[in-house]
Amino acid sequence: MSWGLLVARGQEATSISLRRWLGWLAENTPRAFRALAVTLLIIALAEPRLVSTYEEPVTEGVGIAFAIDLSTSMWAEDMAERTTRLEAAKETVLRFLENRTDDVGLVSFAGEALTRMPLTHDQYVVRAAVDALEVGLLIDGTDISSAIASGAALLRDAPHRSKVLILVTDGAHNKTGLIPTRAARAAAAFDVKIFAIAIGTDQSFGSGPTNMETVLTQTALITGGRYFKATDMAALDEIYEEIDQLAVPSEELVERTESTPLSHWLLIASLPFLLMGSALRASRWGVLP
Repeated sequence: MSWGLLVARGQEATSISLRRWLGWLAENTPRAFRALAVTLLIIALAEPRLVSTYEEPVTEGVGIAFAIDLSTSMWAEDMAERTTRLEAAKETVLRFLENRTDDVGLVSFAGEALTRMPLTHDQYVVRAAVDALEVGLLIDGTDISSAIASGAALLRDAPHRSKVLILVTDGAHNKTGLIPTRAARAAAAFDVKIFAIAIGTDQSFGSGPTNMETVLTQTALITGGRYFKATDMAALDEIYEEIDQLAVPSEELVERTESTPLSHWLLIASLPFLLMGSALRASRWGVLP
């Protein structure tokens, strides 16, 4: 007796091979879908995130401290009709701040200096503090050095790149101790610029440069600031317009990082594979002939 192997040929062989391939595919496709779904779930449990870094331009306001003279000479009504020097100083300060978004501090001085308000961004608080300034709240005199020292102390630890002290007075320094130029050098060490404004009529200044003007000019130059003289309200407004152009906000590029969680997207992506795997397994394609 002889043995032989029957081998299908032609269309019969092709049909057998195709059936075996379809059977393997029908059996393993649901497994592959389930395996892919489980893989996505495992990755989702690890809470992956998409991290992106970009640079954003940020405009930083100016740190501004005002030092306002409250000596008795600020009662003089020579800046406008029935307007005292102090009233003129207060009104122009508030107008200057109307269109600015700076952090503002306030120092009042006469024969001594007093910090009335630390740096704040609250315009209501600033307005209330300026409105409350009155002559007679301090010992009479003019202590320019203490005014500069107190204003610089407000700005010393401020995070701003641009720091400005606007000093408004109508009198010469007349106190012993620290001299204004040394106080100005200390302010310069903290990167504080002094804009010194002398207010009063031409008669109060005299014909030539006074001691007050000399001292204020020196303190401004030491810090890289400017000295101004205002004999009326209009001149004072013009000075503040110029300061507004000089004390410009700085702009810098800040690096920002955004983190986007991907877990919920992976969970959503796993659901179709789970459903398709279960559906194929339960269908007639999931049962081998």
